[in-house]
Amino acid sequence: MKFVKLITVLQGLLFGNEAISYSNETLREHHNNLGNCGVDKSPISVVYEGIGKIETYPWLGVLIYPSNDKRYITSVVLVTRQIVIASAMDIDKLPKQDFRARSRVVLGQNCSNPGIRVKDYSYHPDYNINTYSTLALIQLETNYLMTYLQPICAPPRALDRPRFYVMTIDDCKRSTIKIHKMAYVDPEQCKIFYKRTELDIEKMWPTHSVCAKALTGVECVWSSGAALVLRQNNKWSLIGLGIYGPGCKAPSRFLEYSQYKPWILNSIARIGRPTVSRISTSHIILRRSLSNVQRYGPCDPEEVKAELFTDRTKIERGPTYKKQRVRYNFTIFSNLEYSCVVFRVYHYKRAKWFKDKPYIRLKRWCQSPKPICYSFQLLQIDFAVEIFFKESVVYQVMAYGREVRLIDMKKLMGRVNARKPYPPVVVGAD
Repeated sequence: MKFVKLITVLQGLLFGNEAISYSNETLREHHNNLGNCGVDKSPISVVYEGIGKIETYPWLGVLIYPSNDKRYITSVVLVTRQIVIASAMDIDKLPKQDFRARSRVVLGQNCSNPGIRVKDYSYHPDYNINTYSTLALIQLETNYLMTYLQPICAPPRALDRPRFYVMTIDDCKRSTIKIHKMAYVDPEQCKIFYKRTELDIEKMWPTHSVCAKALTGVECVWSSGAALVLRQNNKWSLIGLGIYGPGCKAPSRFLEYSQYKPWILNSIARIGRPTVSRISTSHIILRRSLSNVQRYGPCDPEEVKAELFTDRTKIERGPTYKKQRVRYNFTIFSNLEYSCVVFRVYHYKRAKWFKDKPYIRLKRWCQSPKPICYSFQLLQIDFAVEIFFKESVVYQVMAYGREVRLIDMKKLMGRVNARKPYPPVVVGAD
């Protein structure tokens, strides 16, 4: 275990964030450290309904995106020492030209305080396919080994006289938050309410949800990101993250966090593995980052700022009208971060009467024994690009990213030695 920890420290120093790979034991230690999660800074054990201070809850915060004279703000909750979650729809509607560079996350303080930079973000696979109401995972630009952050706990396996609350942030410039005592609402009763009020929009229903309402007050509207939390044995646990809609005394829908937790853990465990997104039959996107969470879908503007390589190849059809196939090899190397690699194939002549569109396929190419081929923690990974076509086509590949910064061995050894306990000095008697 000491060896695993040393490797994790070395990788964290090398990549400035989480380690590339984790053992099961490391993951459990990293995410289920119950001694550090779910704490608050309240001097009393009683939680009063009404107004509270955000400084009391170090796992509650906001993401801020400044744009010209306007600031976009959405609520977030810290669920691990490097990950906050937010509404996927809120994050998706923010401009992506420089989202990572300009966004900041402020935790446990009002938003006039300095924030933590955003390293990357990813949407749950359900987003925009099955529902708009799902989670976005936001990776913070911080080394969890060096920075002391206190996440909220995951829901407990057993309930022992739990108390449920919702915490909302209306004005991040102030330190005040609103706290509501909540009661569970049966799922059928929740659906009846939304049908009666004509708010039963299919695409807005979460895949996994829990419903609750405030014990006091009147009906109101809550913004996305209201945190449904549970306090048990002086520990706070996240039950759900609210979606935009009815709140207060009205039944409110929350994304059930326990159903999304495995996705978050898998996202961290898969750091360093390539991802492949098929945009269309003739358009594929490959990503591979050694320190960022996995991302899917089209490239955003920030991902294509630094060009590594680009090439266009014209492929002439042979003397036949049958479907033809060509193959190209593509290799990614460990000294480069590939934020986005675009593979496209299209007809050289864009004639309207072409019925058969070209098709592109990307697959792993490996001649080593299977256990080695299944690994992605290698110095280089080879892919085979297969193109199927009937008419002459153009094959285009565009690679974007950056070179990984090399480790400073002198600085590394200094930090490692600083962490080592020194033996006591014993002064002998004359």
